[in-house]
Amino acid sequence: MKTRSFHFLWLSQAFANIGDVFYIVGIISILYGMTSSVFITSLVPFFITFSRFLGGLVAPLLIDRMSLKRILMVSQFSKTILLFLLAISMFPFQTLNMQILFLIISCISFLDGWATPARNAMLPRLVTENELMKANSFVSIVDQLIQFGGWPLAAILVAAFSGERVIFVTIITFIISTILTIFIRDQKEEKTAKTTHPSKWNSMKEGWLVIWKTPSLKTITIMDFFDSIASGVWIAAILYVYVEEILYEGEAWWGYINSTFFAGLVLGGIFVMKNEGKLKSKLHLSIIGGSIFVGIFTFWFAFPYNSLLALFLSVLLGFATEVKEISQTTIIQTATSNKYLAKVFSARDMIITSMFGISSVLLGAIAEEFGIRTVFVIAAIVSIFCGVLVYVRRNDFTKNVE
Repeated sequence: MKTRSFHFLWLSQAFANIGDVFYIVGIISILYGMTSSVFITSLVPFFITFSRFLGGLVAPLLIDRMSLKRILMVSQFSKTILLFLLAISMFPFQTLNMQILFLIISCISFLDGWATPARNAMLPRLVTENELMKANSFVSIVDQLIQFGGWPLAAILVAAFSGERVIFVTIITFIISTILTIFIRDQKEEKTAKTTHPSKWNSMKEGWLVIWKTPSLKTITIMDFFDSIASGVWIAAILYVYVEEILYEGEAWWGYINSTFFAGLVLGGIFVMKNEGKLKSKLHLSIIGGSIFVGIFTFWFAFPYNSLLALFLSVLLGFATEVKEISQTTIIQTATSNKYLAKVFSARDMIITSMFGISSVLLGAIAEEFGIRTVFVIAAIVSIFCGVLVYVRRNDFTKNVE
């Protein structure tokens, strides 16, 4: 992991992720200040999810016509311009049209639908195959540390200054991210420009066809589908009720659960990074074990003896989730040729994004009708099912890949 381009990649994405956290907190603060409406504010994650899904839908068309580095640059530069337009539109009168605000939110999330698969596909181009799992672990640790520290820091900045000023801080982080991306050198990029392109329909379905034809990718995709349903149980609305009705604690405990979960993610990333030599030869076993342990811990989380146990289980959930996620990402990267990797990640991102959005609404309705414990039990069963699925189809991970 000593290539300069790898360091430029993770640094550029780190600044982009910091900016994303600041931007979301700033936007929510501005929107709530404008409307004093919880419902309208809650539309922000809906618009983000839907727009990112649309971005993933068209990403294959761009992948056929642009290099991965250029996709990252165009995406980040465009996000910077959009955020700058948003910032100047708020001054000097400190007012903003709500339609414009949601339009900009949608456009930025649409651009993220390109950037995420491009980043995941570029990473294995910048490190050797022996370093790949360690590189995935390192990038994941950085991402989780940003999430862990970024949200409280953004909240402090909003409270100390304002949402509008935090938007200007975000612009600075986006500019730094764009500049760092310029210095990435992808040695594996094709030297000659493509003279022909597949049709739009063929381009959009290419990633899906690779998944369908590659046994290991097909199994992971089926798992992603069900995993995304289970992950809807961790939305803020459900955790808020869990803290109140199961733990009988105050609002602060929602933050404690989030913090301990992110701590578990970081510990899981460190564990994989330190033990990647032992893990990379049996990645499917890490996925099986991670899924089953997530299911067990989730079930236990629904019936904690006390609040401190819930926090401990939250750490364990984060740990098991991270080991599983890094293993899945590494399998996808090694089972797919560079030519199709970005499209495969784009298809995967679409599944995860869409199913998470649907499950958030579905599990919220189930929780309201049958109680908060019910949704955690459902999520636990689904996670254990995913582990059993991979075990049953374990031979898929030894077959020829695309």
